[in-house]
Amino acid sequence: MTLSLDSVSSDLLRVSTARSILEKNRNELTALMEDDKTRQDQYAKCLEIFKTWLESSIESNINSIADLATEGLRNILNDQELIFKIKQEHRNNKLWMKFIIESDGIEGDPLTSYGGGAAMICSLVLRVSMMKRLGLCDLLLLDETMVAVSNAYVGNTAEFMRSLAEKAGIHILMVTHNQEFVDNSHVSYEGTKIDHLKLRKIKGATS
Repeated sequence: MTLSLDSVSSDLLRVSTARSILEKNRNELTALMEDDKTRQDQYAKCLEIFKTWLESSIESNINSIADLATEGLRNILNDQELIFKIKQEHRNNKLWMKFIIESDGIEGDPLTSYGGGAAMICSLVLRVSMMKRLGLCDLLLLDETMVAVSNAYVGNTAEFMRSLAEKAGIHILMVTHNQEFVDNSHVSYEGTKIDHLKLRKIKGATS
């Protein structure tokens, strides 16, 4: 088989042209890959910055809520040095909150280690805090909620609840049989029921 010089030259030119095109495509792909890697790195850095900011913001809010709950515990259970803590835990790529009450360096579960009264105090503060931060309605309904608080601390509890409502700018509507809560309320009604419920104002403005 005989090949002419012109045919060989033509084939070489086609190969050279194809090689140039392939090299150009390779360079373009390399540039795109490098640009994509740069974008990925920038995206990862942005995510890390956002994550750090979010965790810092969450931690700040958590600390303020924990401080308020601690204030409640100290005001109500005033013969005990209790500290309320909220610890963040990462489980299965999700953020969990662990509630702790500490006394003399010993940490315990609020529900099992310090009686129902302490848990109710912390629960009240958590509910009020969430209402304010989430912009929910400004009315909190309670039905004999603080019954687990010892009688010795009921007066302190009533005073703290009144102060908390005033500071948070919310209303607490509470059903109770305890006179301490009635005495610390802004407005009180006495209810009687024979055929139907009747309410009689016993405290508060007449307007």
